[in-house]
Amino acid sequence: MKFNIKYILLLGLFFSISACQDYLEAVDPNGVSTDIFWSNLDETDSSLTGVYGSMLHTYVHNIGNEAMRSDIAFPRSRTNPNGRGVAYHFKTFNNGDRDMGLQWDACYQVAFRANQVIEGLEGLKDEPNIDLDRWTVQMGQARFFRGLVHFYLHNIFNNGEIIIRDRVPVTIEDFNKALSSSREVIDFYREDLLYAYQNLPAKYDDSPSNIGRVTAGAAAIILGTSHLYQGEYDESLVYLNDVIDNSAYGYELVRDMNLLFTTAGEFNAESIFEINYSLEAQLEDTQWDEGSFNSRMARLTAPNGKGGGGADHFFPTSWLTYAYANEPLDTLDARNFVDDGAGGTRLRGVSLRSSAMVAVAQDVDTEYYMEPSFPEACLISSGSFSWFKKYTNHDIAEREHDTGLTPWKSGRNIVLNRLAEAYLMRAECKIQTGDLSGALKDMNEIRKRWALQLLGPSDGSNHAFDEINYTAASLMEHLMHVERPLELSIEGNALRSTDLRRWGIAKQRFQDLAALDWHTQRFNFTDSNGASASCNNSLLVEGLNNNGAGIKEFELSAENYIESLHDYFPIPLSEVQNNSAIN
Repeated sequence: MKFNIKYILLLGLFFSISACQDYLEAVDPNGVSTDIFWSNLDETDSSLTGVYGSMLHTYVHNIGNEAMRSDIAFPRSRTNPNGRGVAYHFKTFNNGDRDMGLQWDACYQVAFRANQVIEGLEGLKDEPNIDLDRWTVQMGQARFFRGLVHFYLHNIFNNGEIIIRDRVPVTIEDFNKALSSSREVIDFYREDLLYAYQNLPAKYDDSPSNIGRVTAGAAAIILGTSHLYQGEYDESLVYLNDVIDNSAYGYELVRDMNLLFTTAGEFNAESIFEINYSLEAQLEDTQWDEGSFNSRMARLTAPNGKGGGGADHFFPTSWLTYAYANEPLDTLDARNFVDDGAGGTRLRGVSLRSSAMVAVAQDVDTEYYMEPSFPEACLISSGSFSWFKKYTNHDIAEREHDTGLTPWKSGRNIVLNRLAEAYLMRAECKIQTGDLSGALKDMNEIRKRWALQLLGPSDGSNHAFDEINYTAASLMEHLMHVERPLELSIEGNALRSTDLRRWGIAKQRFQDLAALDWHTQRFNFTDSNGASASCNNSLLVEGLNNNGAGIKEFELSAENYIESLHDYFPIPLSEVQNNSAIN
């Protein structure tokens, strides 16, 4: 049933975008008044579908490069780093970088399409017998997306001083707009997001055309994030409390492990804002067509032996791999005990969170690409001993070639915001406002879901605790270096790189990681048939090996990183060259 619903939705998206494209090709859009095309709310709704379609563009989020410019991802080959991600990881990018320009353009394309809908709706507002409720919900969605991409651009480019695109450009002056101050941009996108928050529903009905539409909850979490990023903790709490505590949204932390980062779990109860990809329409489009419904993310994160590869290929860094593989389990939670094959039980090889998010050698308990486990598949190459799982089809296919006829095409959705993120942001706000017990409670809600050892002194409940008396400083350290990166790795829009920048710790973080040494060893285990087995160079260990050799990461990152040059991306060269209003 799920696939039939997606098929209906995507066919509607296909035809609406095609109609809009025909219109744009037939007449110069800069010379046409919007009231010629948008004569009723059905037409504006079709164009609104095109706004959703523009969010499919890979570079709206630029997930791989944003991960590689933080501390959580490494480019392509550890033994011979190469590909486009090298410039991001080693901090050698400049304003001529191709992908940076694509990211800028993709976000403004969303704003352009949103402005078309906004102007079309403004032209219809005073029409007789207009359905004002429907009009308002459409306007709320359009303004959400316009505000959203200005929020993204503000976080990523030029210290937040970007161009405000608040209308469809018509004249040369409209195209050649000057940069606005960071404060002006914040005020602009918050006004849009506040309108969306106040006018969008908490939920839609269950009709197929409503799958994936943004709600007031989506606007609330972006507003909460915006205030958090500016250090406005009390203001952020207003929106985060609403997201977490308002039952009208129906959000909850998912505890069924089969519904977390799997195809079966798309649009689950934890999802707040999710991009809907599919293989059920326009498969004839090439993988480079940014208007197609399929994603390249599986190709860019899967192991080489399962269809992964390409110039943008990336995988987890050593510290992140080690952190996932060694998370302490709640030894009082029955979910952490599995059959030992001899009539008894043993502890799981790794945490449930690790199993859901990455493939590591110690995970002998989780199927991977229809193999009994990752170590049995033993997909180790080019110094890669771990892989991200969030965007791959490891749960439904033997290899990526089996889903979209090519590993370049995947129908896996991308979740941009989910409830766990709201909990962690609220925990940060509570730390900063002195509510340590509240912060611990929020963080432990997430850890409890994963059957992880809980934080703080025992409270009498049937859970194992770490028995640490946290201070505000030590709890914030845990949040920065454990909870947020392990819970949210390669999710959202530039989450980790933004975190390192806004906390002012990027340079120090790269220096600390550059000082670490790692090496790999053979991992010995009992396979699914009860036989002894091993996988070479797969078990990551701290320190140098017996020969004094090891793995080093982040040395060039630490050496090259300059806050004034690398905290934000510069304005892309293409914009500078084509916009005479930018000095």
